[in-house]
Amino acid sequence: MIEKLPIITDAPAIQVMKAIRFERPDYLPFWDNFWGDFPAKWSRYMGLPATANPDDYYGRCVHEHLGNESLFPSLSGKIIRTEGEYDIVNDGWGRIVKRSKNGYFSETVDRVLKEHSDITKIIPEPADLESRYTGFPEGVQDEKKRGVYVFAKIGGLYCRGQFVRGEEDLLMDMMLEKSFCNEFFDLMAEHLTQMALQTLKRGNLWDTGLLVCDDMAGSKMPNFSPDIFEEFLLPRYKKMLATLRKAGCAHVFFHSDGNIGPLLDLLIDAGFEGFNPLEPSCGLDLIKLREKYGRKIVFCGGVCNKYILPRGNKKEIEAHVMPLIELGREGGLVIGQASIGDDVEPEAYDYYISLVKKYGNYR
Repeated sequence: MIEKLPIITDAPAIQVMKAIRFERPDYLPFWDNFWGDFPAKWSRYMGLPATANPDDYYGRCVHEHLGNESLFPSLSGKIIRTEGEYDIVNDGWGRIVKRSKNGYFSETVDRVLKEHSDITKIIPEPADLESRYTGFPEGVQDEKKRGVYVFAKIGGLYCRGQFVRGEEDLLMDMMLEKSFCNEFFDLMAEHLTQMALQTLKRGNLWDTGLLVCDDMAGSKMPNFSPDIFEEFLLPRYKKMLATLRKAGCAHVFFHSDGNIGPLLDLLIDAGFEGFNPLEPSCGLDLIKLREKYGRKIVFCGGVCNKYILPRGNKKEIEAHVMPLIELGREGGLVIGQASIGDDVEPEAYDYYISLVKKYGNYR
């Protein structure tokens, strides 16, 4: 267990900005997310109240905030009916989903965009609706007061596109239905661009920038070929990012779980400058990536949450983390991983962070 450090006003955001600029930070910033029962397990292990959370204890460095970016926010979350322990809900993306009252994931039971001709029914509600941003400015300000680096956040073209169309159908469309895909991705790109502009504006996050979350890869490879990305997603991302930068967005980062290695050159070409979480279990080694890309890209991640942290072996954790800490000495790294869930023991996580705090102090 490590000693709780006091929060120094503005320090985390300053360290993240130094890392982004490839300057030596005073200490290595980190970016972790927690889900499932981990926070409860952690508070018990630490002997803290159940309301305590790792973010506050260790001092979060990065946080992301978003509005309701669904196509139809006026319908989002409306319960259609209840079936035992499940609610049948409109999720705002043109889907009817079955969701456990106590669960995290959902099952799609119906959608608006079943046939290609149904695209005429997809008319997104305006991005500037006040109802999309209830509590959003206040949440951003709370994080800024803590000195945290705050990203605006939106979903990406593929990730949000498969919400609307369904992943299997969308992948088939990308292979066989070029005309439909061009129309569909144009629609999604325009909506998400407007959502990004509104989110940046309402949070006054122009200087910290935008995180685009677009999960598009499995553990071995992307869900589609680089050629498919280049045809449908690259030109739209180029246009989107050019629009955002012209409006004043200083930084645009990209998130996707899985092995996005085969797409990295195209994503860089699109204008993304930072990537998260760059999972080593998927073959993304930060040391090798730095040798290949130099200072072209900022790393946000690099820690293995699939094998190293879940096994909890301290020697293994140290051997894995120490080269990353050294890599971050001259900037270009915000250390972290995809997420910390139930399979990671609090003791292992606490030890990992203790290494970052001790050896990542570059002063």
